[in-house]
Amino acid sequence: MAGRRSGPVLFIVLVLLSSLLLTGSLAMAALGDTQNVGNMIKVVRLVTTEYLEPVSVNDLVNGAMKGMVAALKDPYSVYMEPKEYKHLTEQIEGAFTGIGVYINKKDTNQMVVVSPIKGGPAERAGLKSGDVIVKVNGEDVADMDVDVAVSKIKGPEGTEVNLTVFREASKSLLEFKINREKVNIPVVTAEVAKKDSHVGVLRISQFNMAASSEVDRAIQGFKDKKVKGIIMDLRDNPGGELRAAVNIASHFVPQGLVVSVVDRQGRSETYETTREYLNIPVVVLINGGSASASEIVAGAVKDSGTGALVGTKTFGKGVVQSLIELGGGAGVKLTTAKYLTPKGNDIHKIGIEPDVKVEPEKTNGASAHGGEEADVQFDKGLETLRTMMK
Repeated sequence: MAGRRSGPVLFIVLVLLSSLLLTGSLAMAALGDTQNVGNMIKVVRLVTTEYLEPVSVNDLVNGAMKGMVAALKDPYSVYMEPKEYKHLTEQIEGAFTGIGVYINKKDTNQMVVVSPIKGGPAERAGLKSGDVIVKVNGEDVADMDVDVAVSKIKGPEGTEVNLTVFREASKSLLEFKINREKVNIPVVTAEVAKKDSHVGVLRISQFNMAASSEVDRAIQGFKDKKVKGIIMDLRDNPGGELRAAVNIASHFVPQGLVVSVVDRQGRSETYETTREYLNIPVVVLINGGSASASEIVAGAVKDSGTGALVGTKTFGKGVVQSLIELGGGAGVKLTTAKYLTPKGNDIHKIGIEPDVKVEPEKTNGASAHGGEEADVQFDKGLETLRTMMK
């Protein structure tokens, strides 16, 4: 047996113990559970002196940090190495290289396609809303954090990724080979309804950093065209930035509260309207892919009574994550609070029920929407809006 190397062991133990003892609560936990602390030191020593292959200190420290956050058993909290953190910030900023698909974790072992980006590689390959991604390049992603899985799906432009997908409609596993491309995230589209020139149609695919300014421009365009009502389509919108959601909701609710954010100590931070209220009827289209920031907007409209929600129940993600950048480009995405609608409703794992329930038409297991033609949810939304406009 090779001689024991005490230098790396001592260094790693000091790093791990110092991280434990930086805060008072963790210090008390460490003092109260000396056996686990002792076991941790033994594991570090065993790995660095007995494991067959050499292990770098950096890999062990990264593994410790990943494990610490993973121990929370929260599908939305994750420690990210620099490459993973960069991919996440690119998506928030509005562009990335990948296959053009939004995914979310419905529970701890299902990576669900919320929606493929219109015109992107995933949509062209045939990926559909509701598909469950089982493997990426042969690697099982069931127990993986959603952002880590996304980082594996993304990659250099021109390269290929292989996805194994379970499709509920056919009860079968499907294989997809998709080429990665530069994907610009379409955030907001605005147009006058083809079926009614008095109605503006506002489709928002994600609440990223550009979304609120794009909606501001769209609203001004609707004012210039003197529309009398707006359909806001948030179907399959997976969410995004809290402040973008507040800014956008502000156009559609009277002056006052949009959302409250409550942390673990029970401290509440309130977000009030930031824009001038339009004071015209609005219908919000929602479905099971409408999550997080989408639910902030839908909840504000529902609670204020200024509009109607049409479609199916939302996803039910009522918690807020903070992005904390660490040294060297790494970062942590951590659930730090929950949000409540203006009436104080906690919708996490519950969702928001529509005022008018309309199931979508089905086409090969996927909802048929994205345009006005053959879209029963849009048609019902338009009918509802016309009644409100009277």
